[in-house]
Amino acid sequence: MSNILDRIHISPPELVKTDAQLGNFTLDGSFVPLKNPDGTFCFLSTSFSEKPNYHRFVGTPEDILQKDVLYEMDYNGYTFAPPSGVWIMSAYKYDDGMLVGFCHRELVSNTDPNFGNCFFIGLAVSHDGGASWKYLGDILSNVLNGGSFMANMGGVPLLVKDGWFYVYFNDADQAMLPRVSAARMRIDETKACLLEGKLPQVHKYTGSGVWKTDPMKGTGANILPDVGFRPDAHAKGVYCKALDRYLLTMQTNAQARLLLYISKDCEHFDEHIILDVGEEGVQMQPYSFFIATDGDCSDDMNVVGSEFYIYYPRKGTRIRDPKEYGDYGYDDLYRRKVTIK
Repeated sequence: MSNILDRIHISPPELVKTDAQLGNFTLDGSFVPLKNPDGTFCFLSTSFSEKPNYHRFVGTPEDILQKDVLYEMDYNGYTFAPPSGVWIMSAYKYDDGMLVGFCHRELVSNTDPNFGNCFFIGLAVSHDGGASWKYLGDILSNVLNGGSFMANMGGVPLLVKDGWFYVYFNDADQAMLPRVSAARMRIDETKACLLEGKLPQVHKYTGSGVWKTDPMKGTGANILPDVGFRPDAHAKGVYCKALDRYLLTMQTNAQARLLLYISKDCEHFDEHIILDVGEEGVQMQPYSFFIATDGDCSDDMNVVGSEFYIYYPRKGTRIRDPKEYGDYGYDDLYRRKVTIK
Protein backbone atom coordinates (compact mmCIF):
# COMPACT_ATOMS: atom_id res chain seq x y z
CA MET A 1 0.00 0.00 0.00
CA SER A 2 1.42 3.37 -0.99
CA ASN A 3 1.80 6.41 1.24
CA ILE A 4 -1.06 8.02 -0.71
CA LEU A 5 -3.48 5.27 0.28
CA ASP A 6 -2.29 5.51 3.90
CA ARG A 7 -3.37 9.15 3.97
CA ILE A 8 -6.95 8.48 2.81
CA HIS A 9 -9.33 7.81 5.70
CA ILE A 10 -12.90 6.87 4.79
CA SER A 11 -15.77 6.68 7.25
CA PRO A 12 -18.24 3.77 7.20
CA PRO A 13 -21.21 4.08 4.81
CA GLU A 14 -23.95 6.33 6.17
CA LEU A 15 -27.54 6.03 4.99
CA VAL A 16 -28.69 9.57 4.18
CA LYS A 17 -32.12 9.04 2.60
CA THR A 18 -34.16 5.88 2.22
CA ASP A 19 -36.12 5.24 -0.95
CA ALA A 20 -39.30 6.09 0.96
CA GLN A 21 -37.82 9.41 2.11
CA LEU A 22 -36.89 10.28 -1.48
CA GLY A 23 -40.53 9.83 -2.46
CA ASN A 24 -41.21 9.85 -6.20
CA PHE A 25 -37.74 11.14 -7.05
CA THR A 26 -35.45 8.60 -8.74
CA LEU A 27 -31.71 9.14 -9.14
CA ASP A 28 -31.06 8.98 -12.88
CA GLY A 29 -27.65 10.66 -13.03
CA SER A 30 -24.95 12.13 -10.82
CA PHE A 31 -25.83 15.33 -9.01
CA VAL A 32 -23.84 18.38 -10.15
CA PRO A 33 -23.01 20.53 -7.10
CA LEU A 34 -22.58 24.29 -7.63
CA LYS A 35 -21.59 26.53 -4.74
CA ASN A 36 -23.57 29.75 -4.32
CA PRO A 37 -22.03 33.07 -3.13
CA ASP A 38 -23.76 32.69 0.27
CA GLY A 39 -22.09 29.33 0.89
CA THR A 40 -25.14 27.22 0.12
CA PHE A 41 -25.22 24.83 -2.82
CA CYS A 42 -27.52 24.01 -5.65
CA PHE A 43 -27.46 20.46 -6.95
CA LEU A 44 -28.44 19.92 -10.55
CA SER A 45 -30.09 16.57 -11.16
CA THR A 46 -31.55 15.19 -14.38
CA SER A 47 -34.07 12.37 -14.18
CA PHE A 48 -36.14 10.88 -16.98
CA SER A 49 -37.76 8.33 -14.69
CA GLU A 50 -40.54 10.79 -13.93
CA LYS A 51 -41.49 14.44 -14.40
CA PRO A 52 -40.22 17.06 -13.87
CA ASN A 53 -36.99 16.04 -15.62
CA TYR A 54 -34.70 18.88 -14.50
CA HIS A 55 -34.16 19.51 -10.80
CA ARG A 56 -32.08 22.16 -9.04
CA PHE A 57 -32.06 21.20 -5.39
CA VAL A 58 -30.91 23.77 -2.83
CA GLY A 59 -29.06 22.63 0.29
CA THR A 60 -25.76 22.12 2.05
CA PRO A 61 -23.12 19.37 1.88
CA GLU A 62 -24.79 17.75 4.90
CA ASP A 63 -28.41 18.18 3.71
CA ILE A 64 -28.53 18.29 -0.07
CA LEU A 65 -32.27 18.04 -0.76
CA GLN A 66 -33.81 20.94 1.16
CA LYS A 67 -35.67 22.59 -1.73
CA ASP A 68 -36.30 21.84 -5.40
CA VAL A 69 -36.48 24.91 -7.67
CA LEU A 70 -35.95 23.15 -11.04
CA TYR A 71 -33.98 24.33 -14.09
CA GLU A 72 -34.68 24.64 -17.81
CA MET A 73 -33.06 22.93 -20.82
CA ASP A 74 -33.19 24.33 -24.35
CA TYR A 75 -32.68 21.38 -26.72
CA ASN A 76 -31.67 23.73 -29.54
CA GLY A 77 -33.31 21.56 -32.19
CA TYR A 78 -31.99 18.23 -30.95
CA THR A 79 -34.53 15.43 -30.67
CA PHE A 80 -36.33 15.24 -27.35
CA ALA A 81 -38.73 12.32 -26.88
CA PRO A 82 -38.59 10.82 -23.37
CA PRO A 83 -37.06 8.54 -22.23
CA SER A 84 -34.49 9.92 -24.67
CA GLY A 85 -33.01 13.29 -23.80
CA VAL A 86 -30.06 15.20 -22.35
CA TRP A 87 -28.63 14.69 -18.87
CA ILE A 88 -26.16 17.23 -17.40
CA MET A 89 -23.62 15.10 -15.52
CA SER A 90 -20.69 17.45 -14.79
CA ALA A 91 -20.05 21.18 -15.04
CA TYR A 92 -17.20 23.68 -15.06
CA LYS A 93 -17.46 27.31 -13.98
CA TYR A 94 -15.34 29.93 -15.76
CA ASP A 95 -14.09 33.03 -13.92
CA ASP A 96 -16.85 35.19 -15.42
CA GLY A 97 -19.54 32.81 -14.18
CA MET A 98 -20.25 31.05 -17.47
CA LEU A 99 -20.99 27.36 -16.93
CA VAL A 100 -20.27 24.58 -19.40
CA GLY A 101 -22.21 21.37 -18.83
CA PHE A 102 -20.86 17.99 -19.87
CA CYS A 103 -23.89 16.03 -20.95
CA HIS A 104 -25.03 12.51 -21.71
CA ARG A 105 -27.48 12.42 -24.64
CA GLU A 106 -29.33 9.40 -25.88
CA LEU A 107 -31.76 8.59 -28.63
CA VAL A 108 -33.11 5.09 -28.20
CA SER A 109 -34.96 3.27 -30.96
CA ASN A 110 -38.23 2.94 -29.07
CA THR A 111 -38.65 6.73 -29.25
CA ASP A 112 -37.76 7.30 -32.92
CA PRO A 113 -38.15 4.54 -35.55
CA ASN A 114 -35.68 6.30 -37.87
CA PHE A 115 -32.76 5.61 -35.58
CA GLY A 116 -31.16 2.70 -33.80
CA ASN A 117 -29.86 3.18 -30.29
CA CYS A 118 -27.58 6.24 -30.25
CA PHE A 119 -25.57 7.59 -27.34
CA PHE A 120 -23.52 10.78 -27.27
CA ILE A 121 -21.59 13.10 -25.01
CA GLY A 122 -22.19 16.77 -25.65
CA LEU A 123 -21.89 20.28 -24.25
CA ALA A 124 -24.39 22.78 -22.87
CA VAL A 125 -23.94 26.33 -21.58
CA SER A 126 -25.53 28.44 -18.85
CA HIS A 127 -25.10 32.16 -18.19
CA ASP A 128 -27.41 32.44 -15.18
CA GLY A 129 -25.81 30.17 -12.59
CA GLY A 130 -27.45 26.98 -13.82
CA ALA A 131 -31.08 28.13 -13.85
CA SER A 132 -31.29 27.59 -17.62
CA TRP A 133 -29.14 25.75 -20.16
CA LYS A 134 -28.78 25.50 -23.93
CA TYR A 135 -27.50 22.29 -25.53
CA LEU A 136 -24.96 23.12 -28.26
CA GLY A 137 -24.23 19.70 -29.70
CA ASP A 138 -22.50 16.32 -29.55
CA ILE A 139 -18.73 15.99 -29.20
CA LEU A 140 -18.25 12.23 -28.63
CA SER A 141 -19.89 9.05 -29.84
CA ASN A 142 -19.05 5.39 -30.52
CA VAL A 143 -18.94 2.97 -33.46
CA LEU A 144 -22.03 1.06 -32.31
CA ASN A 145 -24.42 3.99 -32.65
CA GLY A 146 -27.40 3.32 -34.87
CA GLY A 147 -27.59 -0.38 -34.10
CA SER A 148 -29.51 -2.52 -31.66
CA PHE A 149 -26.72 -2.73 -29.09
CA MET A 150 -27.19 -0.42 -26.08
CA ALA A 151 -23.71 1.17 -26.11
CA ASN A 152 -24.48 3.54 -23.24
CA MET A 153 -21.58 5.97 -22.87
CA GLY A 154 -22.11 6.67 -19.19
CA GLY A 155 -22.19 9.71 -16.99
CA VAL A 156 -19.29 11.91 -18.13
CA PRO A 157 -16.89 12.16 -15.17
CA LEU A 158 -14.78 15.32 -15.60
CA LEU A 159 -11.22 16.12 -14.51
CA VAL A 160 -9.47 19.46 -15.06
CA LYS A 161 -5.69 19.67 -15.50
CA ASP A 162 -3.17 22.09 -17.01
CA GLY A 163 -5.62 23.88 -19.29
CA TRP A 164 -7.43 20.75 -20.43
CA PHE A 165 -10.78 19.16 -19.77
CA TYR A 166 -10.56 15.37 -19.45
CA VAL A 167 -13.81 13.40 -19.77
CA TYR A 168 -14.29 9.66 -19.27
CA PHE A 169 -16.92 7.41 -20.82
CA ASN A 170 -17.88 3.89 -21.79
CA ASP A 171 -16.64 3.04 -25.27
CA ALA A 172 -16.82 -0.11 -27.41
CA ASP A 173 -15.55 -1.56 -30.68
CA GLN A 174 -17.31 -3.41 -33.50
CA ALA A 175 -16.94 -6.66 -31.54
CA MET A 176 -18.97 -4.99 -28.76
CA LEU A 177 -16.02 -5.27 -26.36
CA PRO A 178 -16.44 -2.54 -23.75
CA ARG A 179 -13.87 -0.37 -22.08
CA VAL A 180 -13.62 2.99 -20.31
CA SER A 181 -11.81 5.49 -22.48
CA ALA A 182 -11.22 9.24 -22.34
CA ALA A 183 -11.09 12.40 -24.40
CA ARG A 184 -9.79 15.88 -23.80
CA MET A 185 -10.26 19.42 -25.06
CA ARG A 186 -8.64 22.75 -24.24
CA ILE A 187 -10.48 24.80 -21.62
CA ASP A 188 -9.97 28.23 -23.25
CA GLU A 189 -10.75 26.96 -26.75
CA THR A 190 -13.94 25.34 -25.46
CA LYS A 191 -15.19 28.64 -24.07
CA ALA A 192 -14.32 30.60 -27.20
CA CYS A 193 -16.12 28.09 -29.40
CA LEU A 194 -19.22 27.88 -27.23
CA LEU A 195 -19.58 31.66 -27.13
CA GLU A 196 -19.74 31.55 -30.93
CA GLY A 197 -22.23 28.67 -30.88
CA LYS A 198 -19.59 26.23 -32.12
CA LEU A 199 -18.03 23.07 -30.69
CA PRO A 200 -14.36 22.70 -29.74
CA GLN A 201 -11.85 20.26 -31.16
CA VAL A 202 -11.97 17.02 -29.16
CA HIS A 203 -9.17 14.46 -28.90
CA LYS A 204 -10.14 10.86 -28.04
CA TYR A 205 -7.56 8.67 -26.28
CA THR A 206 -5.55 6.47 -28.65
CA GLY A 207 -3.24 5.02 -26.00
CA SER A 208 0.31 5.47 -24.69
CA GLY A 209 0.04 9.22 -24.39
CA VAL A 210 -1.50 9.73 -27.85
CA TRP A 211 -4.87 11.49 -28.29
CA LYS A 212 -5.70 11.28 -32.00
CA THR A 213 -8.68 8.91 -32.32
CA ASP A 214 -11.75 10.21 -34.18
CA PRO A 215 -14.07 11.39 -31.38
CA MET A 216 -17.29 10.45 -33.19
CA LYS A 217 -16.39 7.29 -35.12
CA GLY A 218 -13.24 5.86 -33.54
CA THR A 219 -12.87 3.53 -30.56
CA GLY A 220 -10.78 4.92 -27.74
CA ALA A 221 -8.17 2.86 -25.92
CA ASN A 222 -8.89 1.56 -22.43
CA ILE A 223 -7.64 3.99 -19.80
CA LEU A 224 -8.26 1.97 -16.61
CA PRO A 225 -6.22 -1.01 -15.35
CA ASP A 226 -7.82 -4.43 -15.07
CA VAL A 227 -8.86 -4.85 -11.43
CA GLY A 228 -11.15 -7.85 -11.90
CA PHE A 229 -14.34 -5.87 -12.42
CA ARG A 230 -15.88 -4.28 -15.50
CA PRO A 231 -16.12 -0.54 -14.73
CA ASP A 232 -18.97 1.73 -15.80
CA ALA A 233 -18.59 5.50 -16.20
CA HIS A 234 -21.87 6.61 -14.65
CA ALA A 235 -19.66 8.25 -12.06
CA LYS A 236 -17.63 11.37 -11.11
CA GLY A 237 -14.16 12.88 -11.02
CA VAL A 238 -12.41 15.48 -8.84
CA TYR A 239 -8.97 16.92 -8.10
CA CYS A 240 -7.98 16.62 -4.44
CA LYS A 241 -5.60 19.43 -3.46
CA ALA A 242 -4.66 17.80 -0.15
CA LEU A 243 -3.40 14.71 -2.00
CA ASP A 244 -2.31 16.40 -5.22
CA ARG A 245 -4.10 13.57 -7.00
CA TYR A 246 -7.04 13.12 -9.35
CA LEU A 247 -9.85 10.90 -8.10
CA LEU A 248 -12.28 9.02 -10.32
CA THR A 249 -15.19 6.88 -9.17
CA MET A 250 -16.46 3.97 -11.23
CA GLN A 251 -19.25 1.49 -10.56
CA THR A 252 -19.45 -2.10 -11.79
CA ASN A 253 -23.16 -2.83 -12.36
CA ALA A 254 -23.66 -6.58 -11.84
CA GLN A 255 -20.65 -6.96 -9.53
CA ALA A 256 -22.18 -4.38 -7.15
CA ARG A 257 -18.94 -2.51 -6.50
CA LEU A 258 -18.14 1.18 -6.29
CA LEU A 259 -14.46 1.91 -6.93
CA LEU A 260 -12.28 4.99 -6.38
CA TYR A 261 -9.33 5.29 -8.79
CA ILE A 262 -6.33 7.54 -8.11
CA SER A 263 -4.11 9.26 -10.69
CA LYS A 264 -1.24 11.75 -10.88
CA ASP A 265 -1.90 12.83 -14.44
CA CYS A 266 -5.50 11.98 -15.50
CA GLU A 267 -4.13 9.25 -17.77
CA HIS A 268 -2.65 6.56 -15.50
CA PHE A 269 -4.87 5.18 -12.74
CA ASP A 270 -2.52 2.85 -10.91
CA GLU A 271 -4.29 2.53 -7.57
CA HIS A 272 -7.86 2.08 -6.42
CA ILE A 273 -10.02 1.68 -3.33
CA ILE A 274 -13.29 -0.27 -3.10
CA LEU A 275 -15.77 2.24 -1.67
CA ASP A 276 -18.86 0.07 -1.44
CA VAL A 277 -19.95 -3.54 -1.92
CA GLY A 278 -23.59 -4.38 -2.52
CA GLU A 279 -25.46 -7.56 -3.36
CA GLU A 280 -24.36 -8.85 -6.75
CA GLY A 281 -27.08 -8.91 -9.36
CA VAL A 282 -29.48 -7.02 -7.13
CA GLN A 283 -27.80 -3.68 -6.39
CA MET A 284 -25.59 -1.22 -8.22
CA GLN A 285 -24.02 2.11 -7.21
CA PRO A 286 -24.07 4.50 -10.18
CA TYR A 287 -24.27 8.30 -10.08
CA SER A 288 -21.76 8.96 -7.29
CA PHE A 289 -20.63 12.57 -6.71
CA PHE A 290 -18.25 14.59 -4.52
CA ILE A 291 -19.10 17.43 -2.12
CA ALA A 292 -16.45 19.28 -0.07
CA THR A 293 -17.22 19.92 3.59
CA ASP A 294 -14.26 22.14 4.59
CA GLY A 295 -14.82 25.06 2.21
CA ASP A 296 -11.51 24.40 0.46
CA CYS A 297 -13.04 23.75 -2.92
CA SER A 298 -13.95 25.27 -6.26
CA ASP A 299 -17.47 26.57 -6.84
CA ASP A 300 -18.09 23.84 -9.42
CA MET A 301 -16.78 21.10 -7.09
CA ASN A 302 -14.09 19.99 -9.52
CA VAL A 303 -11.55 20.71 -6.76
CA VAL A 304 -11.81 19.57 -3.13
CA GLY A 305 -9.51 19.87 -0.14
CA SER A 306 -8.88 17.60 2.84
CA GLU A 307 -12.49 16.75 3.76
CA PHE A 308 -15.31 15.78 1.45
CA TYR A 309 -18.22 13.40 1.03
CA ILE A 310 -18.73 10.82 -1.68
CA TYR A 311 -22.49 10.38 -2.16
CA TYR A 312 -23.95 7.42 -4.03
CA PRO A 313 -27.15 5.36 -4.19
CA ARG A 314 -27.60 1.67 -3.74
CA LYS A 315 -30.01 1.21 -6.59
CA GLY A 316 -31.98 -1.83 -7.64
CA THR A 317 -30.98 -3.71 -10.78
CA ARG A 318 -33.94 -6.08 -10.91
CA ILE A 319 -37.09 -6.91 -8.97
CA ARG A 320 -36.57 -9.49 -6.28
CA ASP A 321 -39.40 -8.65 -3.90
CA PRO A 322 -40.90 -5.20 -4.45
CA LYS A 323 -41.83 -4.99 -0.80
CA GLU A 324 -38.25 -5.65 0.24
CA TYR A 325 -36.26 -4.21 -2.64
CA GLY A 326 -37.14 -2.76 -6.00
CA ASP A 327 -35.79 -2.24 -9.47
CA TYR A 328 -34.09 0.79 -11.08
CA GLY A 329 -36.56 3.16 -9.43
CA TYR A 330 -35.45 2.08 -5.95
CA ASP A 331 -32.76 4.26 -4.32
CA ASP A 332 -31.23 4.26 -0.87
CA LEU A 333 -28.86 7.25 -0.81
CA TYR A 334 -25.57 6.75 1.06
CA ARG A 335 -22.43 8.75 1.67
CA ARG A 336 -18.94 8.20 3.00
CA LYS A 337 -16.81 10.99 4.45
CA VAL A 338 -13.23 11.15 3.22
CA THR A 339 -10.52 12.83 5.30
CA ILE A 340 -6.97 13.30 4.03
CA LYS A 341 -4.31 13.12 6.73
